[in-house]
Amino acid sequence: MRERPDRERDRLAALHEYRLLDAPADDELSAVVRVASVVAGVPTASLNLIDENRQCQLTTVGFPGSDSPRTESMCDISFRGGKVTYLPDARTSPLYAVTPWVDGRRADVRFYASIPLISPTGHALGTLCVFDSVVKTLDPAQIARLEDLAQVIVGLFERRRQARISADLARETKRAHAEIAERESQLTAAVDELRRSNDELEGFAAAVSHDLVRPLASASGFLEMFGEVYGGQLDEQGVTWVNGAAKALDRMQELVQALLQYARAGHAPYQPVIVDLNDVVGQMRADLRALVEAAGATVTVAGPLPSVDGDPTLLRQLLQNLVDNAIKYRHPDRAPEVRVSCTAEPEGWAIAVTDNGLGIPPEHRDRVFDMFAQVDPAARKGHGIGLSTCMRIVERHGGRIEVDGNPAGGTVIRLHLPKPVT
Repeated sequence: MRERPDRERDRLAALHEYRLLDAPADDELSAVVRVASVVAGVPTASLNLIDENRQCQLTTVGFPGSDSPRTESMCDISFRGGKVTYLPDARTSPLYAVTPWVDGRRADVRFYASIPLISPTGHALGTLCVFDSVVKTLDPAQIARLEDLAQVIVGLFERRRQARISADLARETKRAHAEIAERESQLTAAVDELRRSNDELEGFAAAVSHDLVRPLASASGFLEMFGEVYGGQLDEQGVTWVNGAAKALDRMQELVQALLQYARAGHAPYQPVIVDLNDVVGQMRADLRALVEAAGATVTVAGPLPSVDGDPTLLRQLLQNLVDNAIKYRHPDRAPEVRVSCTAEPEGWAIAVTDNGLGIPPEHRDRVFDMFAQVDPAARKGHGIGLSTCMRIVERHGGRIEVDGNPAGGTVIRLHLPKPVT
């Protein structure tokens, strides 16, 4: 029965995986073949590997090994069946008597025994072959020892394959480690460069903002004096222009102040102490009293607030920004209501600032903490810096900030702050 093509394809793949063809046999393999010749009591033995087209005599005893066409191989006749072939006189077998190794074209083999070399996956790679030019018999013990030696040969094949795989893996691991180290070095350099750039940018923003405060204040003062002295001489168009300039200066001063706060939030020295948030909220309410009264707003605190590890100045700025935002983005149909509350979490506290204002649409909530991000730029109610400043302050305290909708209408900003280290 002919062997299935896919079975032969798998066998050849298994053979080539060992990478033994056309490579010199090592001393251990040669020693095993010599032992086989002694066990069989014959002068000649061979370790044969059979590929697509040839029989490769990897190592031999008693004669010089060479390659020969597979069609002439005695071992190719039955080795794939996985059974031992034992012929005291090969001339008595119709299959073997006509081969060149028996009929005199290559040799005059009489005694012949071959033991298939079966891989762990069940594929026949070749044979351990012992033969002689005289008729000879083997007892069962000799055949059993030859089978043992065939297993030893396959074990040596496997050890060599595993050693090669381990060496390849070691080289690949070394290469991967080198790549990781190089990428880590590049990443470290990129982070250092980014940090340097950020420091320079923050320093630039702080310096520019600080330097702009005085000339803007001067320009605003001069414009105010111009209005007081010459306002009566202006026509309607002139008054409109002067008022527009004053509003532009006011907005510019607000932007500069916001930039200064942002720069300080990331650049100012951070010296954490145990901070009672009840005191911080009291200070924040005092700071915003005029704004709250002018807007008809109410700011309430639900229960006592905890103490946290933090910088009192930055935390005061944080809550002031959030409440200021809540009042600034009020709903036109109702007075602003802002509520500060707290819930315990496994690792700390969640401070919620809830308002009943315009709210933030869900599609904008992922970007409201980005620098200069605005939900409705046309409204011109802010500069898109306040929430960015809040995020910087929270991150400096080892926490995180998130935004959600108020089911009753408005926005909920949650500050997740760690508990104080005791």
